[in-house]
Amino acid sequence: MGFFSSKKKEEVQEVSKPQEPVRAAAPKVPVSTDMIKTPINNLSIIKENFKVKATIEGKGSLVIGGEYEGDITIDDTLFIEKGAKFSGTVHAKNVKISGEFSGTLYSTLAEVTKSGKLNGLINANKTSLGGTVDGVVRSIDSLEITKSGTVTTKECKSKNIKVEGKVKGRVVASELLEVTSGGSIEGDIITKGIRTEQGGSIIGNIQTYDEKIHSSETVLDEKLSSKSEENLDIDPEIAKLIKIKPDDMKKYAKKDESEIKRIPADKK
Repeated sequence: MGFFSSKKKEEVQEVSKPQEPVRAAAPKVPVSTDMIKTPINNLSIIKENFKVKATIEGKGSLVIGGEYEGDITIDDTLFIEKGAKFSGTVHAKNVKISGEFSGTLYSTLAEVTKSGKLNGLINANKTSLGGTVDGVVRSIDSLEITKSGTVTTKECKSKNIKVEGKVKGRVVASELLEVTSGGSIEGDIITKGIRTEQGGSIIGNIQTYDEKIHSSETVLDEKLSSKSEENLDIDPEIAKLIKIKPDDMKKYAKKDESEIKRIPADKK
């Protein structure tokens, strides 16, 4: 006769693992939306406590932190810092304005940031306006008025214009004018194509862009030459002033990969 002994099952105790300390999430680094990055190479600086009256020509980039009166011709970036003041004419590859600018600029890329103020005239290939602008803007390829931008103008002219902020004055877009939600235009509008999001506002007369009529029509500041633009292609005069051949000017202009696409009417 066999005997079977029974053993109690050993109770398995769960061993709780020590809780890992809660680590604070790494702070989010704000993503810069600036079109033109602050120059760091081959750089000259006019510090904030300096007041300069001069004419500068040279290679490389220049940062103005103080007050400057005069003309500047450089082959890279001019950056006018917040709190700085500039008065004169600029010929540069890129111009970034976070301070106050009074005068005329010629460049492939032009940007007025949220803290920037411009009174004068812009000639550029591509332009972004996020500050306060009072003047004339001629931007060959594209012009964007961001949400923080407030523009009072005799004329803003470009192939493609995107308005997220506020514009008061004449607007000419030879290809497409886009007014996003929250954007507004008050004034005469001339455009080949137009797209308005819900919440966008347009007050004024709207005409269809006619190349034969409007390509040679422009509003110029009285202080500038009265010569009209023949078309919205690359302006040889702009290229000449910044010492870049017209055929090469496109090479210096950064292309916006997110081009505005026309949306079929049934999908708007």
